[in-house]
Amino acid sequence: MITPVSIIILCHNDQLCLRDCAASLERHTKAGSCELIIVDNGSDKGAWQELTAIRDRSKFPVKLIRNKTNRFFGPANNQGLAAAKYPLVLFLNADTIVTPGWLPALVAALRSDPRLGIVGPMTNSAVGLQLVNGACAGVKELPRWFAGWKKGRPAEVRLVPWIIGFCVLMPRGLAVRLGGFDELYGPGGYEDYDLCLKARLAGYETGIASASYVHHLGGMGYSGMRYDDMRKSNREVYRGKWCELVRREIKRGL
Repeated sequence: MITPVSIIILCHNDQLCLRDCAASLERHTKAGSCELIIVDNGSDKGAWQELTAIRDRSKFPVKLIRNKTNRFFGPANNQGLAAAKYPLVLFLNADTIVTPGWLPALVAALRSDPRLGIVGPMTNSAVGLQLVNGACAGVKELPRWFAGWKKGRPAEVRLVPWIIGFCVLMPRGLAVRLGGFDELYGPGGYEDYDLCLKARLAGYETGIASASYVHHLGGMGYSGMRYDDMRKSNREVYRGKWCELVRREIKRGL
């Protein structure tokens, strides 16, 4: 039996993406294996009705959290973490589509090695080992493409320094002990790098579950924002926080 998972999803005016994400969860995730925690991050009027509709038709228990303003990625995910009840938590972007077997493969990967503290899936929108070369670009082509990709695929875990934060599975206790996502960061990323580094310094590895695939549309949460400027600002926060420590650890053989 799969260990139950609290799946945390944020929404800021991307309720249509979230509707598609939730539909894929209903299709490809077993009833009783998870709860959904949806945090509405100050969306415009109308989004809440869609979120309540998702809750009312879901086969999973759904908790809705409503913020008056956009608290952004870190603080809102930490709200979801505080509301989670299951031993594993999964932070999932609204602009994702899950595929058959995605969650059991992630949980099995996490449980395969006690050194692992964080795991993520393969995807179409990433860099490095997490990227599937030749992945289909569109959601309509996804079922046919996925069937061929999955066939005969070994269930391996590849250790990496970090994973992209669109889909992150970890023990709830570890997430709480690490303080969740650092709320110093504004929109623009680096919270995922930060979390993986905190886990590494606490003695845990990060891995990619090669048999799990989650399709990521990407960039939906930054509509109307100056992404490059925000990412540069967050990069400076990351450097200011970790640069000296990383230098010391490299010298020690981290």
